[in-house]
Amino acid sequence: PLMLLSSLPRVLSTGEEIVLPVNVFAMEDHVKEVTVNVQTSDNLKLTEGTKKTLTFKKTGDQLVDFRIKTGFLTGKEVVRITAGGNGENTKETIEIDVRNPNPVITQFENKLLSAGETGELNYHLTNNARGNWINMEASRIPSIDFSRRFDYLNNYSHSCTEQLVSKAMPLLFISMFKDVDEKELTMIKTNIQYAIRRLYERQLSDGGFKYWPGYTNTNDWVSSYAGIFLVMASEKGYAVNPSVLSKWKNYQSKVAKSWSPPADKREYWYNWQQHYQQAYRLYSLALAGAPELGAMNRLKETKDLPLQCKWTLAATYALNGKKNIGEGLIFNEETTVKPYSSFNNVFGSSSRDEAIILEALVLLGRDKEAFLQAQRISATMTKDQYLETQSTAYLLMAMGRLAEKISGTIDFEWSLNGKKQTAVKSPKALHQISIPTSPVNGKVQVKNNGNGSLY
Repeated sequence: PLMLLSSLPRVLSTGEEIVLPVNVFAMEDHVKEVTVNVQTSDNLKLTEGTKKTLTFKKTGDQLVDFRIKTGFLTGKEVVRITAGGNGENTKETIEIDVRNPNPVITQFENKLLSAGETGELNYHLTNNARGNWINMEASRIPSIDFSRRFDYLNNYSHSCTEQLVSKAMPLLFISMFKDVDEKELTMIKTNIQYAIRRLYERQLSDGGFKYWPGYTNTNDWVSSYAGIFLVMASEKGYAVNPSVLSKWKNYQSKVAKSWSPPADKREYWYNWQQHYQQAYRLYSLALAGAPELGAMNRLKETKDLPLQCKWTLAATYALNGKKNIGEGLIFNEETTVKPYSSFNNVFGSSSRDEAIILEALVLLGRDKEAFLQAQRISATMTKDQYLETQSTAYLLMAMGRLAEKISGTIDFEWSLNGKKQTAVKSPKALHQISIPTSPVNGKVQVKNNGNGSLY
């Protein structure tokens, strides 16, 4: 006898005012007067009242409008609409997302404090929106802007196989940086296990991995990248299906042994990518404990081997206990990489390649040079600039490798808005403190009580 039909857009923006049209249908003669009532969750406000009354002289339908304004919080909101008259009632409930139409903005400030030095940091939130956070990070390795870079990967919405691995791989190294509470540990485990399961779905019958669901061909670089993640996850105690790893190792080994350098007549970039894919494939096998020494030696003897290949192959020899051969490969070689286009078959960038060089330096035991490389990477990560998913993941992972190796203690005292807080002493490479978002303006003072520098 009484029905209603409302209409809302798919999503709402913060600070937006819209009209909610409600179409009311009186389908029997005894329904004469109908009261329409709209109730909303806290982040939605009705600006012209919550109730309106309609009078029907005969059966039919009428339209009534309500004005709704969204607040500045984001998240899921609820609109409840009821209509009643002459003993008849009907209702409707709508859930709708309120999203910020602007991209996420992260503001940051960095200080380097030498032993005994005190520094001051200031913060300001432009509005107190849901999802805002303020973190202070103190680190004894060069700063990596931990929160912002992890936040970027965590919120990345796409999930080709490369991006799926990039989101999960750095999570394996979080405990190297900071103390992890039970809630965070559960989240980390859930996300890593989710990535492992998704990779199972993307392994092809030959043992390699495809780039997107639905693809039928193996992607060489992605196959190495995905396998490296699965091997590392297994080493960190996660359950990885042995048959998946076995099939992957067989595929990698078969391709590595049958690989030969491309003909010289091909263009430089094609040759460069082919060599790099082979070097990375050999690295993945060495990491998995299944090195292909014959293929490694053949690649080592290749004339004019590109810089990135030399460093990757040096790391491969180091993993196989042959550091002296690795040292010979990169003797007097540069540790910086000139920028180049990231649109390539190896998902490369100069930043990602410099992270691979850092990992090689750590594996070769060249700690002093590794720390200098870490400072270079820190400068990249603390800049307000975009980094691709794989670059971000590798930079975080390589710094995690360094953090695993470096010993020392974070030791500092600090105050928030003039009020002294609990002093911190931690053996971790990085200590993170969450600061309340109210008040929206604040000041932090930090004194370094340690013997070394504090970032």
